[in-house]
Amino acid sequence: MTARTMPAPGARVTVRPGEWKPGPDGEGHTYHDIVVVSVHESHDPAYWWVYGHGPECSWETADCVKPFCFEVLVKADVLAATAAGERP
Repeated sequence: MTARTMPAPGARVTVRPGEWKPGPDGEGHTYHDIVVVSVHESHDPAYWWVYGHGPECSWETADCVKPFCFEVLVKADVLAATAAGERP
């Protein structure tokens, strides 16, 4: 099996409903843009953990001091397509 290329720290990942989950037993029903802090494998090879921030955390008026604001599972295919430049 070949290793997939995943988005690097600082990359922006757009997830739509059904492309992400808040945890192993949930399902995401909203749209989000996430600025990646890190990406890690999960117990389910179809999903990877993404730690990141919302784009608003980089605004001058935002004093986000958290290591990350998002901790979600994102479909591996979405992450690979983003890393390959095939998704906005």
